[in-house]
Amino acid sequence: MENKLIEVKNLKTYFYLDSVVVKAVDNVSFSIESGKTLGIVGESGCGKSITSLSIMQLLETPPGKIVGGEILYHGENLLEKTPNEMRKIRGKKIAMIFQEPMTSLNPVFTVGQQIIEALMIHETELTKHQAREKAIEMLRMVKIPLPEKRINEYPHQLSGGMRQRIMIAMALCCNPELLICDEPTTALDVTIQAQILDLINELKRKTGTSIMMITHDLGVISEIADDVMVMYAGKVVEQGSTDDIYDNPMHPYTTGLIKCIPKLDDEVEELHVIKGMVPSYDSMPKGCSFCPRCEDARKICEDEMPELIEKDGRKIRCFKYTESWKGE
Repeated sequence: MENKLIEVKNLKTYFYLDSVVVKAVDNVSFSIESGKTLGIVGESGCGKSITSLSIMQLLETPPGKIVGGEILYHGENLLEKTPNEMRKIRGKKIAMIFQEPMTSLNPVFTVGQQIIEALMIHETELTKHQAREKAIEMLRMVKIPLPEKRINEYPHQLSGGMRQRIMIAMALCCNPELLICDEPTTALDVTIQAQILDLINELKRKTGTSIMMITHDLGVISEIADDVMVMYAGKVVEQGSTDDIYDNPMHPYTTGLIKCIPKLDDEVEELHVIKGMVPSYDSMPKGCSFCPRCEDARKICEDEMPELIEKDGRKIRCFKYTESWKGE
């Protein structure tokens, strides 16, 4: 029986600009079970981060606005919560690691002060001394060396990998049920990236925290996710288990992304490239948004947007798997 921790239904997040309405997240649905990891992948601008900010209700309003859908956490719609109610959930029940720790950590406070502040806000029974001891314990848990010393240091005194570990410690200090990771390894070299992924996997095993991992790197997803959701131009184009999608990608966009992953035994001199660019939101194609870049596109793709359908145990948005395709 499924134990859905969070369920997003038909989420629509639009940005109202002077000349255009940007449908950054357009009718997106997914769920995450307790203890599981969902990977969300896609190119820059596809709506991954806006989806996470919508869940956390951290959108800049205006111009951003959630115009439709539901975000159900333990069956309760977060979109119906007051700002005060969301503050009690955000950071304690649902936490987030942001993409660039140097811009997320406050440069004028020590990293210890910032972790202690999060603890004091949500764990009101703790004394300041107890909060400090727990902050040191969290630094030790995320494998920061000499945590008693590091707790008194400022963000600029730490390396990129250490700052990212501080962000993880801060996010996990109140034992959240869901951890949202917004491209947490983008700015790190591959060695530190591997260490951070190993750490997140280890913490997931120890704490049972569910994870929503946002990235453009399918290699990262293969290391950490149970299920994958592929987004393009604000819409879900394919969704299924990690094994199914890697072994047999069905949507042309997913296929292209996987072909772009370099292989150690590959003798091809040039890497695969998906031709073209993600369309601008003020000049979206009439039909399928991936149509101008798709090698399999037909006339129907130019004229109509395909629906998200069930096929072979997964969800896919492509005419190739409908009766309309056979009729052309």
